[in-house]
Amino acid sequence: MRKLFQIFCVIIPVFVTSSCAKDNPIHTDYKMQLKQPNTAVVLWNPSDYDFDKGNTAILEKYGEMEKQILKENAGACSSWRNGSFHGRNLDWYQADYGCLIIQMPKGNGVKHASVALVNSNKTVTQDFIKAGKISDELKSVLPCTAVDGINDAGVAININIVPHQPGDKYIGEEGDLSSQCVVRYVLDNAGSAAEAVDLIGKRKVRQAIVNIAGDQTHYMISDKDRTAVVEFVKGVMKVTWFDKKGDGWYSQNSNPAIMTNFYDYAGEQYGVGTDAFYNAHPTAMGVERWNTIKDQYSTASANVNANLAIAKSVWYFKNLMADKKLWLSENAVAGVGYGKDADGWYYMSGETRIPCEDVKAAQQGYWDTAMEAYWAAYDKEYGNKPDPHVEGNGFWETSHTVIYDIENKVGYLYPFENAYSTDGTPVELRLPE
Repeated sequence: MRKLFQIFCVIIPVFVTSSCAKDNPIHTDYKMQLKQPNTAVVLWNPSDYDFDKGNTAILEKYGEMEKQILKENAGACSSWRNGSFHGRNLDWYQADYGCLIIQMPKGNGVKHASVALVNSNKTVTQDFIKAGKISDELKSVLPCTAVDGINDAGVAININIVPHQPGDKYIGEEGDLSSQCVVRYVLDNAGSAAEAVDLIGKRKVRQAIVNIAGDQTHYMISDKDRTAVVEFVKGVMKVTWFDKKGDGWYSQNSNPAIMTNFYDYAGEQYGVGTDAFYNAHPTAMGVERWNTIKDQYSTASANVNANLAIAKSVWYFKNLMADKKLWLSENAVAGVGYGKDADGWYYMSGETRIPCEDVKAAQQGYWDTAMEAYWAAYDKEYGNKPDPHVEGNGFWETSHTVIYDIENKVGYLYPFENAYSTDGTPVELRLPE
């Protein structure tokens, strides 16, 4: 049953979380400063930081490290922008994570200082945090694999993955910029959302890492003036812009600035969740989460707490896993859950293909067929554990929520569906000084 929800957000090798003290020295040995039992902060040394070295290392290891990472990691992320806030949930395997925050000062080619999170369920564990030191092997790779962050120009960015449409042409098996490294590339170099889009467009983004999972990546990028969603559709970079209208940020076709795990580009063309939308994008995932956020979108401009409330409404474990919401599109794994082929819509019951009249019947059929066994498997293996969130099983939770305040250039981190934040207060993510 672990294949049930295998379509997801971000595929990156590390996970970072923490807060920053004013007197943090630059550690040449990259020792981590412990903030909570599962969180630490790393202030990078720009004198030997080398983005090109890290990007090259990741590109060269596609056949080894990245393939293994993809087999072990998955997620189903949500992100949105309203007011001065850029919010996101990163959904990931339940595990005994460690959390790192990387503060990157200017210097050695870094044009903009930043603070960012790095995420994985294998590399950065609590044991890794407690060791207090980053290995030589990770020094070049770790800072390049940020999943979200904000820089001193007020540019916030996050990466999600998106199931590909049948017949999509990827940017290429070859490329000069890893899809994993785009967030770091933007944080280091972009002074605005428009400049970020231009910078990405001048590089050839290698999508092979997510091709293995049948997915591609897309990115939400915000500054004080605009928000963009950058995607790669049929081998071409597509940008959906969102501009301020009233209290919110909306596209040309009046969609709010929300990105889950389907092409915003398809939502613009056909309307999210319409028959035409699903005919063009059969493996669209995160439609219900998109609509849940949309229903509360008007409140998101108010403050950090309003954005946290929106994040909680789509926290993975407490909602989908607790069966509070029928997020039917979470099953959208081509050839595994449900889909559409030359013979029409279908869902899978074990190895049997069951034909259906439309997408709604396919979604519901697979949900009804698979979910009972799914919940039973969870209860049998983990239901009696004292803390099933950290048992390292094959189920998912929201491994972090972060709200970036673009105007004030600071982030507010809530790790692990608040499981470790006992007093309910966030960890502040501050730029290096």
